[in-house]
Amino acid sequence: MISSILRNTIKFTNGRTAREKWAKTFNIVNELTIDEFNKDCNHVFNKEAIIQLDTSDRQTVIEAIPLDKIEWNKNCEKIYIITKNKKIIKIGGTRNGMKERFGSYLCGHHVCERGKSGKMSVTNAHLYHTMEKDLLETECEWEFYTWTLPVIDYTVNILGNETKINVQTYHAYESCCINKYKNKTGHIPILCDNCDPVYTK
Repeated sequence: MISSILRNTIKFTNGRTAREKWAKTFNIVNELTIDEFNKDCNHVFNKEAIIQLDTSDRQTVIEAIPLDKIEWNKNCEKIYIITKNKKIIKIGGTRNGMKERFGSYLCGHHVCERGKSGKMSVTNAHLYHTMEKDLLETECEWEFYTWTLPVIDYTVNILGNETKINVQTYHAYESCCINKYKNKTGHIPILCDNCDPVYTK
C-alpha cells in the first residue's frame, strides 16, 4: 500500500478535487486477462511499460517506465492495451508510437480542478485521474502491452507520377481488437471507446 506520507504530500493532495470529478470506478472481475486475450491473438502483444506514480518535482502525477526506451520512443503505428492487475481495461491505437501517446494521456492533468486551462480531451482526463487514484489507494499493477503493426505502403498514380503512400492502418486493427474482445465477453473494455463502425461486422 502507498504510504500515507506519500499520499498526503502536496503534489497529490492538490489533485483530490480533480480525482473526485474525473476518476472512474469499476469492477474488473468480468474482464479478460492479457494472457487470455493475447492467446486468442496469436501472442502478438508484448509488455512495453509499467505505469506508476511520479514522485518527482514534475507537476504530472503518473509516469510510464518502459522496458525498452528505444522501442518506447519509436514513431510507428501500434495497438496498445492498458491492464490493471493483468486484466484488460482499455484497447487503443496510436500512429506515432507510445511515447507520444502517453504524453497525450499526461495532458489529462490540465483540468480546471487543478487550476489549469481545461483544454484537454475528456478521455485523457478520465484515464489519467483513474490511474492516479487507483495507484494512490491500492497495490494494483498498471501496465502497457503493445503490438507493433506492419508498415503498409500503397502506390498510386497522382498526376502522372507513381507515388508511394504509407497507409494508416491502426484504426482498423484497433477496431478489430475491440470487436474480438467484445465477441469473447459481450462488452468492450471498461475504459474503451466504441469500435469504428467501418470495421465492425
